[in-house]
Amino acid sequence: MTSILVIADDLTGAAEIGGIALRYNLTVDIVHKLDSTLQSDVQILNTNTRSLTYEEIIPHLQNVTNGIKKDAYQFIYLKFDSALRGNIKIQVDFLKEQLNYKLAVFCPANPVFGRIIKNGEYYINDRLINETSFSEDPEFPIQKSHVLDILNAPEWELVKNVQQSQLETGCAVVEVSTHKELDQLAENVQFSNLMIGGSAFFNALLHQQYTQFKKGFREHIELNHPVLFVCGSAYKNSSEQIKKVKPDYLVYFDNNDSIEKLRDELLNKIRERSKVIFAVSPQTKGSAAEIRKKMAGIVGQVYHNTEVCELVIEGGATSYEILNELNIKTVTPVQEIGLGLIKTMVTDKKLFITLKPGSYPWTKELWKF
Repeated sequence: MTSILVIADDLTGAAEIGGIALRYNLTVDIVHKLDSTLQSDVQILNTNTRSLTYEEIIPHLQNVTNGIKKDAYQFIYLKFDSALRGNIKIQVDFLKEQLNYKLAVFCPANPVFGRIIKNGEYYINDRLINETSFSEDPEFPIQKSHVLDILNAPEWELVKNVQQSQLETGCAVVEVSTHKELDQLAENVQFSNLMIGGSAFFNALLHQQYTQFKKGFREHIELNHPVLFVCGSAYKNSSEQIKKVKPDYLVYFDNNDSIEKLRDELLNKIRERSKVIFAVSPQTKGSAAEIRKKMAGIVGQVYHNTEVCELVIEGGATSYEILNELNIKTVTPVQEIGLGLIKTMVTDKKLFITLKPGSYPWTKELWKF
């Protein structure tokens, strides 16, 4: 029986949590709808709410979380973007009430990436978050630096220590700036509360409950060719890295090109090179959601017209659209290659899918062109 339930707001975040569970030798499945027949230790429900409009979120959550009983799990964890993108507050308020919790404890910090909260301000590598590239995010530009302002949650409490605050209701956002503070939070927090945050807080919680079997990453990755890379992230570092790839290995999505032209170009290059990147052209304009859907449709046509053995997808919303296009309901994490870089398996399709958040770095071994 599943002992831990994670509700994630996007697919790469769900995969990142799955990779962390592997460190503790826990079995894990990522699903788009809860499945009582699965016997994994950790079941991760990807809601894809980060890509929904504000008005769509509550009806969608009502549908996918209906019937969840918190007493059925050791604990429930809500996974959000550590950079606080998305309509987070509305989801926390709804799920806290839906799951019958009095107090929620929210820790988005991730010191490994220099993402910390100090004096109420959110920093990334010693820079205020609104002074980083996250201020240019096409869907959720971060324009403020105070955590409660970013979350648009003035009534939430910012605390340094949950126990000393003596809060019994509401939502406590915890200031964490070091690994030691994160570990102390996980050690002292009460599992009767709703746990919320990024991947670092989840890892710290597991570290208190389970034995960690894997201290490092299995960076060596064996790819079964042909491999199709799909890069849907608008993150600046990602687009700069793609520009360095030789044209022989690259197909850019552009709204001015027909779907047939892009499909055929991908098919030809896959047959010639067996390893190709499909990425959004820097010149492409238009709705990010529409671009993702069109790219997913093209990937679906390519998949059904040639033997793609592996997909490597960057960007949670892009990953979700592609899995929907391929009618994939469940993926099982099998390898944590690097931070947030998770290889998963689709059992019934004999297909491997590696998932990567847009703002996380590639490993050198995987990004070889």
